[in-house]
Amino acid sequence: MEREKASRQLFWCLFTVYTINILGKMSFAAATVGLIDYGILTKTQAGLISGMFWFLYAIGQFAGGVVVSKINPYTLINIAVVSSMLSNFVLAGTKNFFTIFFIWSINGMAQFGLWPAILRLVSTELVPKQRVKAFEILAFCFCLGSIISYFLASIVFAIASWEYVFVSCGVLIGISWIAIIYARRRLSPKLQTLENTVSTTDGKSTKLSWKVAKQGGLIFFGILVIIKSIMDNGIKNWMPTIMLETYDASPSFTSMLSVVLLIINIFGVVVTTYIYHKVNYDELITLRILYVTMIPMMLFLLNFRNMHILLVTILMSAVTLLVYGSGQILAMHYPGRFQHSGLTPTVGAFINGFAAFGNMLASYGSGFIADHFGWDVMIGVWNALLIFFVALTIIMIPMWSKFRKRS
Repeated sequence: MEREKASRQLFWCLFTVYTINILGKMSFAAATVGLIDYGILTKTQAGLISGMFWFLYAIGQFAGGVVVSKINPYTLINIAVVSSMLSNFVLAGTKNFFTIFFIWSINGMAQFGLWPAILRLVSTELVPKQRVKAFEILAFCFCLGSIISYFLASIVFAIASWEYVFVSCGVLIGISWIAIIYARRRLSPKLQTLENTVSTTDGKSTKLSWKVAKQGGLIFFGILVIIKSIMDNGIKNWMPTIMLETYDASPSFTSMLSVVLLIINIFGVVVTTYIYHKVNYDELITLRILYVTMIPMMLFLLNFRNMHILLVTILMSAVTLLVYGSGQILAMHYPGRFQHSGLTPTVGAFINGFAAFGNMLASYGSGFIADHFGWDVMIGVWNALLIFFVALTIIMIPMWSKFRKRS
């Protein structure tokens, strides 16, 4: 009983740390509308900064997937948390593009081990019967962390300037650091670590070889994750700016719209779980249903300039709800297919790396396209990616059917 209690407490510590540390990744996006409105950055500069963060973060995730079994997971978490805290405090005190670019790039690199470390602790230190539920609950972390980021931003823009977005996030991240210190010193010693080294059917230890990755369709799923991230990051992060420029809304109002959108996104996990159960736990069918449903909504948004701001918000909310829900399949359930070979943390880290690469493309690409071609073209690009996503899930059917039988 004591071990189960310690296991539950450890999970909630990890949940809190990861949720709040999302602020360390999203605070710049939340403050972007204010930075642009105050004339600190152009859209292209803001996109470049965010894009470089996600580029280095993506590279770091691939590295984290390799080293996660060799370095103490708490060390990896501490590096990420301390970096996020300090980076936010420094950004609050500068208005120079190059300084912001440099500091945020360092923060991106320092995040390399956070998610792999979380996956390793959940899959090795939690008691076995709590692990499945733990992975399901972790799906809410990113949305909750994003909500906190944009909610803070909306309050800050109403009463103060953009600098305090970073100050507030830095303080909260510092508080979360206390939780991880408590977990390491008080909870982890009470748990018997069961290292996640599982053997394959031929008795050999399994590593993420090209053969295993090919059989599981890792590259295909990586492409799906990139598309998902481009749409998710693009719509949510740039929606305030779209509203600001198209409808002349205030920064505080547009940030609050983002909060509402993100709160609605939480239900994406519920919708996805329902569909996933209905289709006999088939990840590919679930993804196809979600993205086919989005097609008519995205086509309507091609005419967004002639729509009321409320209708545009509703359509974007519905799209991001479904996109966010698909993340549960791609980031949680798909890596879980590799549990029999002990590769869930590694595959999870690689998937997170692909997601970060998609975020980079969305951050810089969306800003660049908006500056040079306008938001109408950007929405057209999102439509094209959506159709390609659905087509790819159809092409993958034979490969996926074989892999499901093996796993």
